[in-house]
Amino acid sequence: MRLRGLIISLKELNIAKEKDLERFVMEDGLTELLDNLYSHGVQIINLDMYQADTPQKLETVLKLHQIRPEECLLLAATDRVLAIGPGLACLGYVNPAFPGQKLSGVKQVVEGFDEVDFSFLERVYQRKHGIPWVVMETERCLLREITLEDLDALYELYQDESITRYMEGLYENRKKEEEYTRAYIEHMYTFFGYGMWVAVEKKSGKIIGRAGLDHVQLPGETILELGYVIGKPFQNQGYATELCKEILKFAGKSLKCPALYCLIHKENQISIHLAEKLGFLWQEEIKIRQKPLQKYIKTLYNVD
Repeated sequence: MRLRGLIISLKELNIAKEKDLERFVMEDGLTELLDNLYSHGVQIINLDMYQADTPQKLETVLKLHQIRPEECLLLAATDRVLAIGPGLACLGYVNPAFPGQKLSGVKQVVEGFDEVDFSFLERVYQRKHGIPWVVMETERCLLREITLEDLDALYELYQDESITRYMEGLYENRKKEEEYTRAYIEHMYTFFGYGMWVAVEKKSGKIIGRAGLDHVQLPGETILELGYVIGKPFQNQGYATELCKEILKFAGKSLKCPALYCLIHKENQISIHLAEKLGFLWQEEIKIRQKPLQKYIKTLYNVD
């Protein structure tokens, strides 16, 4: 399932002043966006053209375009348009020409389109339908959001004692792990847009481990930690270095994060070596749940 249609009301995208409503003016970013969508095979469906002002009329219009409702994203600037497509994936738009709109139930709202492109719309669409985001790609791997279907592979990966020697494993109770994963997807990914992801080897399609970013609460501060785990069959092949380098770029450029941290058991020399190789500097020794951990920090300005 993929995004094939963007439903809009051109009238509601008009940013002309109220005294000049006969003119039609769109933001430059929106004009570029609509032009660009065609190159990605996305049809633009203008409700005004068909006088589609009810869900039933919209359904008829979509049939004419041979597109299913679940393949569409609704761009809504008013409550009126929002009511035409109940249940559709939706992006809200705050248009000053239409004040007082509630846009109830819309999880994501934009005030302009300078940073909105096909990938942005696709991710709004994917989030609605529970499709995991592919967050980044390296030479050999994809890093994407976890799904419940990944748990079989992860349980197999975590069976090796070397994996859990210095880190927590999965819940022994499978239902608890499923509940935790479901909540993680809903809250961590949805609210922050990042977290711990699964690493998939492109060549084989196999899950080889996990890597990503997580919040850690320390006395007096909350830090963003870089973490990873690579399954034993895939260790000593440079995967951890490859993945972590890409995550550092993501944290610096996309998240504008000033610094990342690593918390490493003092006996975990392999991870300490990797952290130092990546440019992390030792800061102090701390204890979390009575475990002595080495705290490393890396500033991320000018990450390239």
